[in-house]
Amino acid sequence: MLLRQFRNKQGIFTIALCLAMASLPPAAWSQDSSPEEDAENDHLQQAYAYYVEAQRLENAGDVNGALNLCQKALENGGGRAKELHHMLAKLYARTGNKEMATAAFNQAIDTDSNYVEARNNFGAFLNRVGDKRDAETQWRQCIQIDPKFPFPYYNLGKFLKDKGDLEGAISNLETATRLKPDLAEAQEMLGMAIFERASQGDLALAAEKLELAASLVPKNPRIHYHLGQIYATKSGLDAAETEFRKSLMCDPRMAASHFELGKLRYYRGDLDRALSELKEAQKINPTYTTTQGYPPIDPLKLKTLEAQTYEYMGDLVHAIEAWQQLVTMRRSDALYAVHIKDLDRQIKKEIAGRKKKPLPYDPDEVDAFISKGISAYEDGDLDAAKASFERGLELNPLSFRCTQNLCYVQEAQGDLNSAIANAQKAIELNKGYDGAIYNLAYLLEKGNLPDDAARMYESFRVLANAYPYDSQHITELQQNIIRQQKKDQYIRKRGY
Repeated sequence: MLLRQFRNKQGIFTIALCLAMASLPPAAWSQDSSPEEDAENDHLQQAYAYYVEAQRLENAGDVNGALNLCQKALENGGGRAKELHHMLAKLYARTGNKEMATAAFNQAIDTDSNYVEARNNFGAFLNRVGDKRDAETQWRQCIQIDPKFPFPYYNLGKFLKDKGDLEGAISNLETATRLKPDLAEAQEMLGMAIFERASQGDLALAAEKLELAASLVPKNPRIHYHLGQIYATKSGLDAAETEFRKSLMCDPRMAASHFELGKLRYYRGDLDRALSELKEAQKINPTYTTTQGYPPIDPLKLKTLEAQTYEYMGDLVHAIEAWQQLVTMRRSDALYAVHIKDLDRQIKKEIAGRKKKPLPYDPDEVDAFISKGISAYEDGDLDAAKASFERGLELNPLSFRCTQNLCYVQEAQGDLNSAIANAQKAIELNKGYDGAIYNLAYLLEKGNLPDDAARMYESFRVLANAYPYDSQHITELQQNIIRQQKKDQYIRKRGY
C-alpha cells in the first residue's frame, strides 16, 4: 500500500489508498484527537470506503455506479486525495465527458504535480480526443519527473510511430521494453516500428520482438497478424498462414487476418479457401475493427480480389456481380464496364456451346467432391481428401480446382514431386491465373530447386507486373541466374 494524506483545517490525517482495488480497512487515524477531529476522521474513513467500493465497481464495468461513489467520497472530505480525482478523470473519460475528465485530471495533477500515473493517462486521453500537442507534453513531463516509469515511453513511442517518426518511436519503445520487459503492447509496437523501418531490409529483429510479445500475450490477435505479415514478406508463406490462423483463433472477427489469409491462399492457387476467407472478412462490421484497434481493410482491394477469385474459379455470374459492385464503389470505371461486357459475352458463349455439346459429367457432382475433399483436408484426413479430389478428376480430368487441391494434399503428405507435377498441370488448365504460377514457384523453392523457382517467380512478375509481397527474397533467389547470364554474355563476347 501507498500512504496518502487527506488534509483539512484541523490537521493532517493519514489514509491508506491503493492504486489497485483495496481490501483492507485504513490504518488507525490518531490516538489523541478532539471530538471535532473524530467527526472529521469518521468522514474520511467513509470517503475511503466509498473510494474502495468505487474501485470494485470500476473493475466490474459499472462506470455510473463508480462515479456516484466517487462523488460521495468527495462529499465526505476526499477532495485532497489525488487518487480520487484520478479515478474520477478516468471514469469521465470512459463516459465521453471531455470537460469533466479534463477538469478531474488537472485537479489530480494540481494536487501532486509529480503524479506521473495521472499525467500518463491524461496524455492518453488528450491524444484520443485530438489534443496531440498537449498529449505529447504530458508524456514528456512524465519522463522528466520519473525516467524509470515505462508507460509514457510506450505512449510516446506509439504517438511518434503514428506521426512517421520511426527513429524516435523505436528509441522510446526500446526504453519502455527495457524498463518493463513484460509490457507486451510495447514489444508489439516496437516490432512493428522496426518492421516499417526495415521494410526493404532485415526483418529478423522485428520478428524477434513480435515473437517475444506473442510469448507474453499468446492470445493477442494483432501480434499474430503482424507476425504473419513479416513471415509472408520474408516468403515464409507456411509460417505466415500459421500466424494468420492463430490470430483468427484468438478473435474470429479480425477482418484483416481473414483478408491476409485469403490473399495468401489466392497466391497459393487455392481459390476455394481464398474465397471463403474473403467472404468472412466482408461479414465483419468495420466499426468492430475500429473499436478493437485492428488494422483496417481497403474495401476496394477486398472486392477486387473477390471478383478475380470468382473469375478464375469459372463462376462468371458471381464474378460479374462483384465487378459491378466495384463499379458502384468507385462511382464510375470504364475499364471495369468493358471487362463486365467481356465476361457477359463469355457466359453466353459457354451456354451456347453446352447446348450444342452437353458436358459429359455433372458439374454439381464435381463441386460436391471438391467440397467434401476440402472439409476432409481441414479436418486433417488427408487420405479422404485425396480420394475425393481424385474422384472429381475421374469425372472431369480438366478440373483446375480438383488438380490444385490434390496438389495441396500431396504437399501436406510430403510428396513434393507429385505436388509440383500437379501444380504444373494446374497452370495449363487455368492460363492467365497468376496465383497458380506463384504457387508452383513456391513449391519449387520448397523442393530445393532455387533456380527453377526463380524463373517461375519471374514468369509471375511478367504476368502480374508486381510481386504480392516484398521482392527482396525473390531477388536474392535470382542472383545465381543473373550471374550465370552475365557469365554467358562474357563468354560470347570474348569467344571463350
